[in-house]
Amino acid sequence: MLIIGKVLGVVLPLSLAWLLRRRMVWENGIAAIWVLALGFISPDAKLTPYIWAALASLSIIWWGLFEARQERINLGILRFGLTVICFYFSSVMDKLGRSASLMGLGLLFLVLGWGLERARRKLVAKVKAVTA
Repeated sequence: MLIIGKVLGVVLPLSLAWLLRRRMVWENGIAAIWVLALGFISPDAKLTPYIWAALASLSIIWWGLFEARQERINLGILRFGLTVICFYFSSVMDKLGRSASLMGLGLLFLVLGWGLERARRKLVAKVKAVTA
């Protein structure tokens, strides 16, 4: 049943992508391989899932630039920010004291928010210039 579920979980979305996108289905194929490879990451791994998620976020941003789609850029930026925050909560916050971790979280929100918004605006402006 597990194998049938995995096969259907890959074949059905790729079939729909082929019906809707035809020649651009290769990008969805890469995403499917990416998700299947995620199943081979050990649950005991400390950094690997976060690195994998950050690379996936950057891939979504690249995909948005490649197809000149602003919503994919926004989604990739959001995913990257959430990946960093999840890493902070699960790996950094428990090693610091309560007040130090909360101050670090506030600083992380300020710096990460500023940096990601700045990068997002530049990328969206680049897409708007290409589509105009």
